[in-house]
Amino acid sequence: MNLMDFLDSYQNDPATFLVVLFIYTIAASVFLPIPVEIAIWSQAVPFPVTAVVLGSGKAVGSIVVFIIGVRLEEKIRSWIKWRWFNWLIEKSHAFVKRYGYYALYALMSIPFMPDTIPLYVFSLLNKEGEVFSKKGFAIANFFAGATRATLIWTLVKYMGIGLV
Repeated sequence: MNLMDFLDSYQNDPATFLVVLFIYTIAASVFLPIPVEIAIWSQAVPFPVTAVVLGSGKAVGSIVVFIIGVRLEEKIRSWIKWRWFNWLIEKSHAFVKRYGYYALYALMSIPFMPDTIPLYVFSLLNKEGEVFSKKGFAIANFFAGATRATLIWTLVKYMGIGLV
């Protein structure tokens, strides 16, 4: 059974679908390189509920990534002895510091983009907690997840784009 078949098997049971969606969204944030949009379709669940569950899963997953990023930051910084890597880290950190939550929200709101790598990059560039707090990181990801779901829902519902 592939992932789509597994998700489709829960489409008509709203409670189970929402639990599976929540867990899948956390997994997509932390380690699955698959966009969450493939899992947001259920005729049995009102869209606003789906958007809140998707945003909540992204928030929880982002907290896990944030914690991992904080723990890996020191190790990553040990690589700055390489001149090119130091330059890349400093330029990236300057971008994150300048645009902070706006950049995080905008990037994480892009439909069909896997979340895993951008989340880790933002968490690793959070130089000693200078840019993001754990709570702010989670809130930005919650709203980005809800926005992302809304963009996809709008494309399907009002623009007639058949994504499912």
